[in-house]
Amino acid sequence: MTTELLRQLRRKRTWLGLIGLAAVPVVVAIAIVLTDGGGDDGGGGDPTGLFQFATASGLNFALVSLAATSQFLLLTVVALFTGDTVSSEAGWGSLRYLLTRPVARSTLLRRKLAVGVVLSLAAVAVIPLSGIAAGSVAFGWAGVQTPFGALAADVAVLRLLAITAYVAWSAAWVAALAFLLSTVTDAPVGAVAGTIVIVIVVQILDALTALGPIRQWLPVHEAGAWIGLLATPARVDDLTRAGLLQVPYVLGLPGIAFATSRRQDI
Repeated sequence: MTTELLRQLRRKRTWLGLIGLAAVPVVVAIAIVLTDGGGDDGGGGDPTGLFQFATASGLNFALVSLAATSQFLLLTVVALFTGDTVSSEAGWGSLRYLLTRPVARSTLLRRKLAVGVVLSLAAVAVIPLSGIAAGSVAFGWAGVQTPFGALAADVAVLRLLAITAYVAWSAAWVAALAFLLSTVTDAPVGAVAGTIVIVIVVQILDALTALGPIRQWLPVHEAGAWIGLLATPARVDDLTRAGLLQVPYVLGLPGIAFATSRRQDI
């Protein structure tokens, strides 16, 4: 796994993805400072209610950065890191060579999936870290202002860690889907683009109230439930349900990938 991880870290797309995510909070903070844009609540596009407090502190800005990127940009980078794992090897023609080594196919796939997950976790962590750094420089260090009230800085840091972990788990189904598509195509673009299209379709379906209770089984249905962690006391009912909702996707999709790859002629 270490060899595979070092190999992925030498690729430009890895650093472009991580640097791109890290740059978003920095660019937004600079734009707010230069335009004196504090206090804008984002209009009707802020379901969390946090955007109006974006300039209250560096911690607030980190939360806003996570909220702004977790629904699409972060998922795109996760799809890139996991959808490019196997398909790129197949496209280059090197996968067949790797399989001639005395390593089981399932072991090879597990290593590639593990590296994709590690890089995806790094992508999730980059956003709040960059948000804290940029926000603290631009807006100072203080506690967090939320729609539910104020949180002291030490409490807010712990809540931010929990929220980051929840966002990472909420993105796990995207990593699983991208890995599955990566095993059935030799075109990395196809695996990544296919994942992004499915993510968009699922998000659209979740917005259709006409689907009724069916929406509750979609993996994105409780993606924003982390806002409950900012309440006092923290609200975890929706988080628990959302966490369990990810399990069949996180286990089932890679399971299909491993099962189909055993019969696949590469």
